[in-house]
Amino acid sequence: MRTIKKKAMSARILPALLLASGLPAVTSCDKVPAGEQPGDTPIAFNSAVSTKAPVEPVESENDMTEFAVWAAYYNSDGTMTEPFFNTKVYKKDGTWTYDDLKYWLEGDWHFEAFYPLPSTLHVEKPVQEQDALDVYFTAPKGEGAALEGLTVNYYYGPTASHDLMTAEYTRTYTATTPDASAVDLSFNHLLSRVTISVKTNSSNVSLTSLTFSGMSLLGAYNTAENPDKWHLLTSIPELSNVQAGSFSADPSKITSPLPSNGTPVEVLSDLLLIPQTPGDRTNGLAPINVVASYTLNGGQPETKTVNLPSTPAWEPGRHYRYTLAVGSADVTLNIQVDDWDKENYNVSW
Repeated sequence: MRTIKKKAMSARILPALLLASGLPAVTSCDKVPAGEQPGDTPIAFNSAVSTKAPVEPVESENDMTEFAVWAAYYNSDGTMTEPFFNTKVYKKDGTWTYDDLKYWLEGDWHFEAFYPLPSTLHVEKPVQEQDALDVYFTAPKGEGAALEGLTVNYYYGPTASHDLMTAEYTRTYTATTPDASAVDLSFNHLLSRVTISVKTNSSNVSLTSLTFSGMSLLGAYNTAENPDKWHLLTSIPELSNVQAGSFSADPSKITSPLPSNGTPVEVLSDLLLIPQTPGDRTNGLAPINVVASYTLNGGQPETKTVNLPSTPAWEPGRHYRYTLAVGSADVTLNIQVDDWDKENYNVSW
């Protein structure tokens, strides 16, 4: 465990390259009896959470099995240590646990958590073809600090399949009124979720292809220049010649012909993308567009390009549903913005 004086804290760097990859309130239960003296009771993590697949967006407490935890602990004289550093918290027999138990001590505790677990992910292909992540932790420096908590130094997401989340929690532990209950975290989604659908009110309309492209795939979050915000990057030492994102609909998932009653058909679902503002040729940003090809009554394919408007801008934790209406006239675009999921979910550890 590293010891640092509170007035001289420095960042700890954790690089991690990802191959695969705000939840509302995180509540918790503690099955470990509280000790009468500091140091008697381990810091506990407890929940009933499971997962479906690491590349699916997290919509509930049932979609997680592990995450990483950092913690800064300050004793009475202001000395800071890091009892948790990229510590893996995982499910075992239905209970959250971790190796090398840590115990509550008198003082101030600040916890940070990150999903997915960065240290267990790796790269097997060229980095240009898959997601990459660099995370580091800056211990809280007190009121007015320029930067603290977890920073995404860069995230590169060409697969648009990884759900990134963070959470934090603070507690002052005292011997007079010891609170050894499990730590409560409120996870927040860092990315935006985008779905592209197509519909028609005409008969015998077949979608032949659809491409969604132009978005930035490289960004940083909670840096000194942009606390608690995303900003887009054009390059990093690990990556050069970063291209704009492009996602094509799987032909096998395209209904042909489209339902003539106006029922939307999702052709690109749950793309997890860095929050950004689509360009509209007036704000100086590159356009994000949808290119759709379709046939009417078995005739020659028609290809239409629709640029996304700059409003609404993508925000973390929101779900943007873009629906193209195709037919004998031009293509129109409808936009629906929802919360990531309309229900609230609790995750406990």
